[in-house]
Amino acid sequence: MKLIRAMLSEIYMDLASTVRYRFGFISDTAIFTVFLAFLMLSNTGASLAEKYGYADYKGLLLYGYIAWMLSVAAISTASSEIQNELQRGTFYMKMNARYPIVVLYMGKLIASILVQIAITVLIAALAHAVWEVRLQFDPVILLALLIGTFGMFGIGLLIAGVALLHKRAGALTMIVQMLLLFITDTLPTSDVLSRITRVLPLTSANEVIRTSLAGGFDARSLIVLVACSALWLLLGTVAFNLFLKRAKRNGNLLMY
Repeated sequence: MKLIRAMLSEIYMDLASTVRYRFGFISDTAIFTVFLAFLMLSNTGASLAEKYGYADYKGLLLYGYIAWMLSVAAISTASSEIQNELQRGTFYMKMNARYPIVVLYMGKLIASILVQIAITVLIAALAHAVWEVRLQFDPVILLALLIGTFGMFGIGLLIAGVALLHKRAGALTMIVQMLLLFITDTLPTSDVLSRITRVLPLTSANEVIRTSLAGGFDARSLIVLVACSALWLLLGTVAFNLFLKRAKRNGNLLMY
């Protein structure tokens, strides 16, 4: 019960901060909207219609874009937030808290997901008004988005661990986030590359979402998504804790 209360406190503080400092929310919405407009106007993703046998390729592209947005939020929650808290000096309190620090950051992840949902609603409304793209919601799509986001959080933890030792990982975080856009079939990629990157939760989530949107259900793809997400979350947690122990042993945390 106390653990749930601690996570709810993290969620509340993050949401309150977003409301109080609205510029970050507004700028993120503007950037994601402008980038989506460019993709829509350039007819990016037309090949998705043939690949999935679904005429509305813009809908397929939009869902992949939303999955990528959530992945970006998940990675930033782990990597950027930990660096910010190290600089503010609040990281040490979480490090010595009763509950594992990764669990506490799950609360921040949930808050980030809620913020991204608000941005998604605005972007979806614009896509419907301007490009007549309609989102279809079903349990499989929502489940794939959620599982994939938690899997990408594991990758964020891995980057955060690197940041503990090397101080500045902002450039690495940005490179990873942009690279994911082009190699995970968010934007159309070759089948060979898609098969290679299926180990990434975002690629697997895109496949499950688009197959479901086209009227099918591939249980094998969903199982692969669950397995990959669980593996990355476990790997990220273990790696982060190992990096944290090494950073404490080397005295890195004292030099922020």
